[in-house]
Amino acid sequence: MAINKNSNAYIIIYTVVMVVIVGALLAFLATSLKPMQDANVLNEQKVSIMKAFGEADASFDEVVTMGRLVGGEFVAVDSEDKADVQAVFDILGNRKELAEAQDALPIFQLEKEGVVKYVLPIVGKGLWGDIWGYVALQQGEDNVVITGIVMDHAGETPGLGAEIATENWQKKFEGKQLYNAAGEFAVRMQKGGAQNEHQVDAITGGTKTCDGVNAMLANSIGKYESFLRGAAVEAEADTEECACCCEECDVESINE
Repeated sequence: MAINKNSNAYIIIYTVVMVVIVGALLAFLATSLKPMQDANVLNEQKVSIMKAFGEADASFDEVVTMGRLVGGEFVAVDSEDKADVQAVFDILGNRKELAEAQDALPIFQLEKEGVVKYVLPIVGKGLWGDIWGYVALQQGEDNVVITGIVMDHAGETPGLGAEIATENWQKKFEGKQLYNAAGEFAVRMQKGGAQNEHQVDAITGGTKTCDGVNAMLANSIGKYESFLRGAAVEAEADTEECACCCEECDVESINE
């Protein structure tokens, strides 16, 4: 019996069969490729963190201490505990959860030649969608200073807001001090050009994206404020202690 390939029944059955086959194939490929996709995402996160640290050529696993900010204190994550490590990177990949989190916040530490830097994740909203990144901070002489920043976006306007993802604009944040003389968070992209050590030139024509970056920095870094100020106090105490030790050594040398 010949099959009528022009009949509605044949067309419907053929379509259903093809949809099932293609759907099954896509599901198989998605499942098979997921480990590779997850590995690529993890590697991208590590590369971005290392770029923020200014150590793009170094190995994340060898030089970075992962941690969580719990109750305002840095709690190191056991690098041998794969579940805990993955949990940190999972929240980095979930921007909504990261934006809403108030405790157990991801934080990364790198110490090199006696200098300690921290990288914090940042997340916010631009003109057309999510913006996110990582900011590296270091305790300066009398303030917390940005030493590096990496930002990306979901769909900001090319040539305008999308410029936040370029190295040229990101370098403008280096050396900027977080707090003003009154102790208020002061880092921002300033329309009309930077006017002090806290401000960065805004992007001409990218006002909404710049506003989003300003809110992202203030909100994200603000969650770590108690820790950052505590680290600043500890750094000052260490400096004063070293100064006292040096004075004692000088006195002993003179007496000898």
